[in-house]
Amino acid sequence: MEDAPARLQQFLESMFPKVLGMRLLEATPDRVRAELTVTPDLCTVDGIMHGGAVMTMADFLGAAGTSLNLPAGAGTTTLESKTNFLAAAPVGQRIEGTSEPVHKGKSTQVWRTTITREDGRTIATVTQTQMVLAAAPSDQQLLASVFQGKPMSEQKALLSQLERAGATLYRTFAAQESDEERKKELLRAAEKEEENARTLEDQA
Repeated sequence: MEDAPARLQQFLESMFPKVLGMRLLEATPDRVRAELTVTPDLCTVDGIMHGGAVMTMADFLGAAGTSLNLPAGAGTTTLESKTNFLAAAPVGQRIEGTSEPVHKGKSTQVWRTTITREDGRTIATVTQTQMVLAAAPSDQQLLASVFQGKPMSEQKALLSQLERAGATLYRTFAAQESDEERKKELLRAAEKEEENARTLEDQA
């Protein structure tokens, strides 16, 4: 996780939260911290940081923390977010957000973010629920699912068809190959596929 802050900072700068000017300070599976300086562009009336900017900061931190706990290929999206505003952050203030997990589940995670001013006063607490989006199945997993739940005889018949299809492809490749040695290898592979198909058919 040593490069997590750098990776997340790069990710942040490619999306909407970049308008906040957030700077990541820490990124681990159990804590994500960032800071920003309140600029006039982030303020509502009287030079006070807009609540939407506060919520955007928290949302990114909670989602980032979730992402550091996901299996390879999985994603996340926010399901619910609740914000309590406790104090104002005037323009020019440096504020810091710290997000930590409340719950890490297989289908959801809950993260709580505390946002404070440089004088230590808490300006908001945010609790959000993140949905875990499963990784897309690999081609191998999709192929295996075709066999799942079928009787053994049907699985063998299906695999036999795939073996014969493979043999046809090997012969097609061989017909397009100019190198004689490679052509022979492809034809031998085609014969092996045919042999496998016959074995399966004999056992059906």
